[in-house]
Amino acid sequence: MTYRNEKYRIAHYHKNRFLVLTFIILLIGIAWGEPQQVKKDLSCKTLRAMARVYMAYGEYTKAQPLAEQALTLAQKRSESDSELAMCLIDLATLYKNQNKLVDAEKMCEMGLKLQEKIFYKNHPYVAYTLRTLGSIYTEQGNYIKAINTLEKAMAIMLESHTKNDKALAPFWVDIAAFLVAKGDYKEAEGYYNKAMALINISYGSDHLYTANVLGSVASLYALQGRHDEAEELIDRTIAKQESIYGPEHHLVAPSWLTKARICHAKGNYANSEKLFEKALNSVRKSGNMALFTKLEQRVEEIRENKQSISRPVAIAVDKDLKTTR
Repeated sequence: MTYRNEKYRIAHYHKNRFLVLTFIILLIGIAWGEPQQVKKDLSCKTLRAMARVYMAYGEYTKAQPLAEQALTLAQKRSESDSELAMCLIDLATLYKNQNKLVDAEKMCEMGLKLQEKIFYKNHPYVAYTLRTLGSIYTEQGNYIKAINTLEKAMAIMLESHTKNDKALAPFWVDIAAFLVAKGDYKEAEGYYNKAMALINISYGSDHLYTANVLGSVASLYALQGRHDEAEELIDRTIAKQESIYGPEHHLVAPSWLTKARICHAKGNYANSEKLFEKALNSVRKSGNMALFTKLEQRVEEIRENKQSISRPVAIAVDKDLKTTR
């Protein structure tokens, strides 16, 4: 068996295992969630679970009607504030991934208000929602609101966690992403270093989350002109992501784009063009045309800057493509 065939076999194995496991989880959720309900009359929790499965694999167009139906059902049946909050926050995350930032902000703020009513303002759950809201503000370019929100989330987490707790890693990562978007590369690197120290210990070097964050660090290095370091990291990221999602999946697009930018900076234009097209085709096939249009603009900006990619290219394109994951 050739290396290429083996690589595809592994990718399909991980994809099939993912789908089988999520299907089993859904069956268990339906069986234990509301046994007295008619089978075809799905509960809010079941609809949300189904939407999350699609979201986890980047199938946002399939997730959207399920998530929206869950919210409508929760409102119609006067579900608990806790369930309603989860519906709102799930939709906020979905809209964020679809680049519908105004809708994402609205849903997230509504969910946050409910959470503060259900729990208390400094509950860790509130911190996680603030983290989502902060990332939405970052993508909107509303940097003052973004950093205030992210710092508030971090302060809440530090009330119940130590600085070395792995639960803090995603918060460090989000602050780093904010700093990259703002252009503060040196400070961003410090936050990424903090996060990676926790991630490597907690998740290990072969974990998907580790690979995803390495991809963000690679993008930062590329913006700084540190092309060799960036290339080493992004190659590791792509290998892991493709082994999980498959070799043509749009969730790998940010990594292909980073690799393309590095190739372009090194004068390897033929390879960069192949990667540009691969990223564009994958996002086009996903059906997220708003994101596809934005990606096209980023690609053209990179193509026009043939001498270097060390300057910001409409800030970091990765923030427009990622899921937070």
